[in-house]
Amino acid sequence: MMDDTFLDDGIGVHFDKATLEMKKENENSGTTSTTGTTNTKQSTETTSGLTNSSESKHVSNIPFRIIDVHNYFSDREQVIERALKDCQKELVNSEETLLGSWLLTEISLWDTEKERLILLTKDFLFSVKYDLISLKILEFNKVPVMEIDTLLYGDLIYPSKSLLPNRNMIGMRIMWNKGQPLHLNKKWNPFAKNIPWLTYTSHPLYWHKGSETDKTKYDVKGLEEALQSIIPEHSSKLNRPIIIENYIGICSLIHNRNSLGFFKIRGKVSF
Repeated sequence: MMDDTFLDDGIGVHFDKATLEMKKENENSGTTSTTGTTNTKQSTETTSGLTNSSESKHVSNIPFRIIDVHNYFSDREQVIERALKDCQKELVNSEETLLGSWLLTEISLWDTEKERLILLTKDFLFSVKYDLISLKILEFNKVPVMEIDTLLYGDLIYPSKSLLPNRNMIGMRIMWNKGQPLHLNKKWNPFAKNIPWLTYTSHPLYWHKGSETDKTKYDVKGLEEALQSIIPEHSSKLNRPIIIENYIGICSLIHNRNSLGFFKIRGKVSF
């Protein structure tokens, strides 16, 4: 009842005011030129304001701009360093040289984000699911570098008919499918394994570290540059948008908004 009354009163006031102003402009035709000049000036100022607003909007769309980084176990001192050392000790052959290591976000075929440790040697890329709470390896994916036939780097985008908002993020996709499409029994199966590509983007902590040195291990660009120099010469290296085939994705949206693929403090529990 209160809301209806307020709306009715508000509409009435605006219409009365608008009517009076229109009559005044018609009666005082001599001031039309001045009013037109003023309107032009206001229009210019408004256009300028929209431009500034657009720029501000772009800034506000920076990924993970508003998060509490201290809830991430990966933000704790020495945790990532210890995790990477554990992975190197367990997975990397003592005869191999580690070319680089990162903490990135892996995006699954079903558009769910997952925290992953990445280790790169001359021969293999390891993508590791590591429990940052109990400090142990849960599972890992080992990809031979020589089998990589395509490396994509660019904006992560959704199909034009997708209902999901833009990510405003850069990512990379490592592929070894030899140009063949994914079989339907895998494409529509959320439990499918052995997908012949991996998609990565920067970890949320990347946007909250001060110096470029601190950001390095969370930056997907570092992995892309390292791979560029060691994948086979016949491999395709393309800079273009990476399409994530998600059209509605309510489950993935809930999963990603709540960072369910990351080890975090969540109230009285952590996972």
